[in-house]
Amino acid sequence: MAIATRVTRTQHRHIVKRRGARGSVAEIKGTGIDVWAIVGYHRLGKTAEQIRESFPHLSLAQIYDALSYYYDHPAEIDAILARQQMDEKQARALQDRVNTLLADRKAMNRSQVKERAAELRKLLNP
Repeated sequence: MAIATRVTRTQHRHIVKRRGARGSVAEIKGTGIDVWAIVGYHRLGKTAEQIRESFPHLSLAQIYDALSYYYDHPAEIDAILARQQMDEKQARALQDRVNTLLADRKAMNRSQVKERAAELRKLLNP
């Protein structure tokens, strides 16, 4: 059974708020990637350009907008990050799965992209 989600716009061009069973989460519009995931990489000392190497389907504008959203809403994102603690091995495994899901995105139809985005949300919000 699928859980319906509701998406609302934010003041940030590339960021929407997705409401689901676990509350409201800021995500990069149309990607299935949550803002907290980008901020997590940033906290590890990664530049926007280095983050883009990990998420090649994102534009620099999307990454910078995610970081901007974080600096406007630090308490919201920090609370999520506190729940998402994982070690380096878990983070690498998650990154590998994300890359696999997104590898052939350009060859997918809209329905397939939506399915992959839903799977990404499940991976990133356990």
